[in-house]
Amino acid sequence: MLKKLIFFWVGICLSGAVFAKDSKIVGFDQVFNLDTEHAYQLEIGDLNPSSQFWTAFYLVGVPKVVESAAKVDFYVTGDGLLEKSHPANPTEITSLVAENLPIRHNYSFKNFDDLVAEIEAQTGKKIQDPELGEAANVRVYGRILDWIPEYNLQRPAHIMFGLADAQDFDIKAAYLVVGEGDKTPQVLQLDLQQKTDPEQVRQSFDDTRKSPTFNLASMEAKFLIFLVIAAATIFLNWGKWRRS
Repeated sequence: MLKKLIFFWVGICLSGAVFAKDSKIVGFDQVFNLDTEHAYQLEIGDLNPSSQFWTAFYLVGVPKVVESAAKVDFYVTGDGLLEKSHPANPTEITSLVAENLPIRHNYSFKNFDDLVAEIEAQTGKKIQDPELGEAANVRVYGRILDWIPEYNLQRPAHIMFGLADAQDFDIKAAYLVVGEGDKTPQVLQLDLQQKTDPEQVRQSFDDTRKSPTFNLASMEAKFLIFLVIAAATIFLNWGKWRRS
């Protein structure tokens, strides 16, 4: 009985780590120098009707004028997929104003190294960087959307995206990742809809670390690790101890 209890608790403690790895890249596309004359799309086949899909977009743009006047509309449409937050409307439209987007001197999508490694390993595609020349004022935008397949879909689904009403804001690259299952930490980092101050983020993190809640959570995590190690030790040596 004790062995079963130990095995049960070890399984619970380790199941979270295994579940976090349950993620699959089912599609990827990269487009450079986008224009308003074209719509871009990625076909997604072999959909499981019960699966949960997500798309992660990462855009790299360069404003040509003062940021407050540089903007462009970015739209995403699902064909055969329903966006979970508004299933009745398949199109998501976001107005991107340059001054409201984060500035990146190191804007390369390759900075998300773990995600890039998974994309290249699972799709066989090589990630490329846009050619921006001497551009210094580079803005980035990221968005994650959750989708579900349409009921009784008998054809391949598509994710379509593009630009509209561009005003002095060039989108030099767009990366589209389609995944199934859990979102990894680096996927969640792609949610870059708002401009943030690095110092403010660092201060917020420092304040969090000093908070009683954080300290309590840290102690609980350490205690949990201790219990897992202790349980594993007892489980492995129980038979030996009984014979002694």
